[in-house]
Parts: sequence; C-alpha cells; structure tokens
Amino acid sequence: MKMKKASAPKGRIKSSKEQKKENRYGWMFISPYLIFFTIFTGIPFVMAIVMSFLNVKYITRLDNLKFVGFQNFIKIFKNKEIMASLLRTFQYSLVYVPLIMVVGFLLAFILNKGVFLKNTTRSLVFMPYVSNMVAVAVIFKVLLGNNSPIIVALRNMGFNPPLLLQDLKLALPTVAVISVWKGVGLNMVVYLGALQEVPAELVEAAQIDGASKWQRIKKVIIPMISPTTFFLAISSIIGSFQNFTCIQALTEGGPGQATTVMSVNIVRTAFTKFETSQASAMALIMFVIVMIVTLIQWRGQKKWVNY
Repeated sequence: MKMKKASAPKGRIKSSKEQKKENRYGWMFISPYLIFFTIFTGIPFVMAIVMSFLNVKYITRLDNLKFVGFQNFIKIFKNKEIMASLLRTFQYSLVYVPLIMVVGFLLAFILNKGVFLKNTTRSLVFMPYVSNMVAVAVIFKVLLGNNSPIIVALRNMGFNPPLLLQDLKLALPTVAVISVWKGVGLNMVVYLGALQEVPAELVEAAQIDGASKWQRIKKVIIPMISPTTFFLAISSIIGSFQNFTCIQALTEGGPGQATTVMSVNIVRTAFTKFETSQASAMALIMFVIVMIVTLIQWRGQKKWVNY
C-alpha cells in the first residue's frame, strides 16, 4: 500500500486586485510622512544645492540671478574665518562624541546591574534630554556666570575659579560637556536596551571559564552591543556637526569666535550677512563631510561590528 506524502499547506495566493488594494493602503499610511518630508526636507535640500551655484542674497530679483559656478565654494575655502569655524566643529566633535558614548554606556551598565531607586535614577538621567535646550542654557549661564552663587562662594573661600563660558580656551569644551549632559540620556536608554538583550548564559560561561569582570565586559558585552554602538556613533557624529541651539543659547559663538562652529557660521551668513548662496554652499560642504565620515564608518564596521 503506497503512502501519500504529506504536503505543506499552501497559503492563499493573493489576487492582483487585493495586492493593489494593500499597496494603496500602504501609500495612504505613509503619505503624511512623505508630504512632510518633501515640503520640509526634500524641497529645501534641492533648493540649497541650486542656490549654492547662484548669486542669491536675502532679497534678489529673479531677473538678477546669475549662475556663478563654484565661486561660492572657492570663497569659502579662501575665507580663514570659515575654515577656522570648520576646524572648531571638528574639535567640538572630538570632545562631544567620545564623551557621550562612554558616559552613556557607563550609566547604562550601572543601571542594568541594579541600583537603589533604579527607575527614578533612569528618569533623572533621561530628563535633561526632553528638557528645552534654551531653558537648560539659561540655567548653565546663571550657574557659570560671573555673579553665580557658586562662583561667588568659591571666591569668598579664597579660590579664583575660571569663568568657563568666557574663557577663550575653555568655552568650546565647556559647551561640549553641557551638550553631553543634555543628550546623554538617549544614549543611556538605547545602551540599556542593548545590554538587556545580551544573553546571560554567555556572561556566565565566561565567568565559569575564569574571565575577570573587565574581560567579560571587553570580550562578551561590548562585542554583543557593537551594532548599538555603531548606530549611536553615527547619530552622535551627525548631531555634533548639526549642534546650533546649545551654542547659540549659551555663548552666541563667543567669546570672540571661540565657539563659532560651522553651524553657527551658516546661520550668521544666511540671516545676518544675508549671503544666502554662500550659506547654502557652506551647508552643502557640511553635508558632504558628514556623508564621507558616515561612509567611512559604514565601510569600517565589518572589522568590529558583530551582527
């Protein structure tokens, strides 16, 4: 007697009409985002590219527009002030990115182990991230200002504390540290989620094999959360290049030009000097730099990111 082979049940094949209906629903649900993206990101981006090759000022008649080619870019690279602001952007990023990555991981690691009032501590660390940046800047300007209660108290005790936001050498790293305090909550939460996904069996196996606490962190935990580290590294670098509100609210680019990074210079060029084309060219240069840095990271991830 021959036995019939059991065949796997096949799902019902959707008709082309049903498939088209599903596609219409899909487009309907994403259309609000697409409209928003097109109006507020896509069109301005294309306009910025076009204007960077024209002679557009804040108020320019259409019949006076001229194609100037790469003249705006040449002016930028010949302008020492703009090049100095680009250098300060890299300096700011070199302080901000490693600091927010390390502090975010350490906070997540501590909270993941369990501390007293863990949920309260987590909320307190995350609270600055959802706070208004201008309000945060006002608080720090008061705390670090010349008439700050802390500064006055230290002077009364015989100390001579520096005015961090008014010091030419310390202003930029101070702003970077304040930005880290403001944004580290997000990194902490993302890292915390990644740490909770690390299999406990792997850590226990390493412990049984005689691995020290540091070796377990270095050889097991850090490689397991490397995709999260990669994501946060890219987003932190992009954020460091885009930071404007914090610097503008704290120092307005001062003292002197000490905290005038590229983003601040772009806004000044566009809305103070009314050089719209030059500002567009500066923004395009920043976009290309960020894209190159991101591509380098993307190519290099194969060496250290474990999926």
